Amino acid sequence: MISKFLIMKKAKYILSLSAYILFLGCAALKNNSTNEPINIQATINLVDVNDDKVKITVSPLAVIQDEIIFYMPQIVPGTYEYSNFGRFVETLKAFDKKGNLLPVESLDKNSWRISNAKKLVKVSYLVNDTFDGPEGSDVYPMGGTSFKAGETFLLNLHSMIGYFEGMKEVSYRLSVNSPKNLKAFSSLPSISESDSLDIFLAKRYFHIIDNPILYSEPNAVSFDLEKIKVGLAIYSPTGIHKAEAYQPAIEEMMIAQKNFLGEANNTNSYDILLHLMDMDELQYFGGMMGALEHHTSTTVVFVDQMKPQELTQNLVDVVSHEFFHTLTPLNIHSEEIHDFEYNTPLMSKHLWMYEGTTEYFANLFQINQGLINANDFYKRLYEKVELGRRYDNTMSFTEMSAEIVEDKYQKNYGNVYQKGALINMCLDIIIRENSGGENGILWVMKNLAERYGNEKPFKDDALIDEIVSMTYPDVGVFFENHVIGNTPIEYSKYFSKVGLIEGKVTSKLPSIFFQEATTSVFLTRNIKGKGNFLAITGLNSSLKIIGVKLGDILLGVNGQTLPEINQENELAINNILKASYDWSADQEVVFTLQRGGKEITLSGKVETPSYIVQGITENSVASEESIKLRKAWMFN
Repeated sequence: MISKFLIMKKAKYILSLSAYILFLGCAALKNNSTNEPINIQATINLVDVNDDKVKITVSPLAVIQDEIIFYMPQIVPGTYEYSNFGRFVETLKAFDKKGNLLPVESLDKNSWRISNAKKLVKVSYLVNDTFDGPEGSDVYPMGGTSFKAGETFLLNLHSMIGYFEGMKEVSYRLSVNSPKNLKAFSSLPSISESDSLDIFLAKRYFHIIDNPILYSEPNAVSFDLEKIKVGLAIYSPTGIHKAEAYQPAIEEMMIAQKNFLGEANNTNSYDILLHLMDMDELQYFGGMMGALEHHTSTTVVFVDQMKPQELTQNLVDVVSHEFFHTLTPLNIHSEEIHDFEYNTPLMSKHLWMYEGTTEYFANLFQINQGLINANDFYKRLYEKVELGRRYDNTMSFTEMSAEIVEDKYQKNYGNVYQKGALINMCLDIIIRENSGGENGILWVMKNLAERYGNEKPFKDDALIDEIVSMTYPDVGVFFENHVIGNTPIEYSKYFSKVGLIEGKVTSKLPSIFFQEATTSVFLTRNIKGKGNFLAITGLNSSLKIIGVKLGDILLGVNGQTLPEINQENELAINNILKASYDWSADQEVVFTLQRGGKEITLSGKVETPSYIVQGITENSVASEESIKLRKAWMFN
């Protein structure tokens, strides 16, 4: 579902937040044909964009009743909150075949009643984008729309295309008129394409909103990976981020995911639509970035100013989470999700699985496949323990899930990425312990995927009993106490089963200028007669080795002089200091400092700056049995 995080704070990392068989690669749109009747026709005009608004028309073939309601979604799968996409619609009109207006009554933010509906041939309206539309910042950017005339269009179609009462299961034909310099990237099957008109098909309304489209100047790669075709398309406002540069990391990640999932994954194609926004847009969304999953694609939104290394790691963390959604809820889901009600939603009880299992696998597969080391894995788990403490851990997870759109429960939604993942960790360890290390939660999910799949939903109230019947009584006790019930989980109990304990650990810092994960080593200090400069008020392992002391004033770095701290010099200072994020461990660094009224120079290697923090570590006196269980848990 939605993966998100606030910059400087799941996935993420507070991350905090798919066509079917036919593939439309990011490198090009495939032509496909169909003999199925086309019942609803929709058009999007991306050429004549006025006042940052796009014109939409939607036409049913026939209406047999006197009145019909046209809807825009109030909520869509994967977002877990009311978005009311109808508020982005303006001047909605209904027409008969002669072009005469039919009576239209606005019922609420998301619905319009059309009278004399037997004469209806189309509705037309203008739609604002969410990136700067009315209250658009309330919509997650990865689930929104961005209209930049002649430059790029991010189209999450649930914010643009509506549906008629009683016609959600009717097929759609979507025509998009676009500027000649822009190319469409999507997993939505097409039957025709040109430099100015693309025509797509969708089996039903769900498939319209399940397949976003990115229009941009070509910046994409498409490649084959072990029976899966992968596409990556990028819009970068400055043009500095090229799709080819990120292909190796995506390849490595998805090969590892395929190996981890084995036969549980039957995805034939997967498209990643990466829309990079500028800093103004980032601020508009309060620093929110992340991704929204679909059956065979994901929309990802990050900031264009990210360094390549930072963007690569965020892509791996976030897209891996979204790809695991191809297992759940996309292949394992309840009736509430399969027959989703966009304007009168009934929510499933199983966010512990849809988001929790997905987020857990997004971390477990990285240690399982050798993409991270054990200490990195332990650190990620402990961060979730710590972040989970910010939420109400006495709240029933199933109750919260079923009522997630209500304010009382919405406040706890972020815990699905924290406690939700840890619920799955505990279940994994319980199942491994009872099966002698042979099976875990992935084994459960594989069996459920075989039993259900894309088109066969499970009964919401029956899932937990079904899982318990597949596994052990201890699993049922855990569900009853900690998922259905409101008893907080004692995580140390489960860590001890695999030979882990809480203790002091060494944690890597993002830069040599940090003393803790988000705390710099500086504070502003006034030097008499000279002005304000940066004083060293904290140290880390690397600064200590180089010889820096508390109270030193930083005057320069690698021959670059730091000017006085003021608004006018802010950019120059940031440019000097931010280079530290890219320094390697063996890079030589030279500091010019003032100490005791004298100017001195210190130099040394950056090394790996670190600090001591509470975390999870391996118990030196753990039993052989617990060590064996730990290896099975992490590597089987």
